Formats: sequence, structure tokens, C-alpha cells
Amino acid sequence: MSSGTDLINAFHFPHCVISIRNWEDAHLPLSQSRIAFDLFMLIGHSAHDEQPLTLKQLFNSLKYSERGIRYVLDQFIDGGWCEVVGQTEDRRFRLIVATQRLTDKLREYEELVLAKYSAALIRQS
Repeated sequence: MSSGTDLINAFHFPHCVISIRNWEDAHLPLSQSRIAFDLFMLIGHSAHDEQPLTLKQLFNSLKYSERGIRYVLDQFIDGGWCEVVGQTEDRRFRLIVATQRLTDKLREYEELVLAKYSAALIRQS
């Protein structure tokens, strides 16, 4: 490859990242911090594994304050991205369950990311 081609390919990757971030901003439940994105991925991962997380597991899995996570989780619940199910007597055993909305959007996001990065790899070849 010539240095001119290398330069063009070097600029394609940032374009892919910017394109993906723009899609995230338009389609995912995001906030000013990365809490919402990390929560989206964590709930999506637990749904993929068919292992819903307890509230305690969720709080312990993210590196943010419980208050911050709770705030974003409430927004997710209100927005129809996930549900809290389980016992009402012992609140420690309530599970966070992804809704169809979240799993559908996660699949759509996966397709977008794979397509963008595949295109970038093809351009490098």
C-alpha cells in the first residue's frame, strides 16, 4: 500500500467510530455520563446469557455510585427498556429483566457496529 492509501485508511476508523456514536446518541438510552451505556450493555449481556441480575449484582457490576445507577435505572424502567421482577416481600431478590425493546435495540446496534467495522477492515485490505 502507498502512504496515501494508508492515510485514507487511517481516517476511516475514526469516521466509523463517529458514525456509531451518532447512531448511539439517536437510538440508545444515554445520559451525560457513561452509566446509561454501561447499564444498557450489562442488562443486554444478562439477557443474552438468560441470567437476569439482582439489584445487588447490578450495583456491584458497575463502577458508579449506587445513587447514579439507581437514577439511570429508574429512567430505563420508565422508558420501557427493562423491568424489575420478583418478590415484593424481600426486595433483595428482585431481578432486572431486559424488555423486548432493549434486546431488539441491542441486536440492531450489534448489526450496525459489525457492518461499520467490517467495512473499515475491507477498506484496509
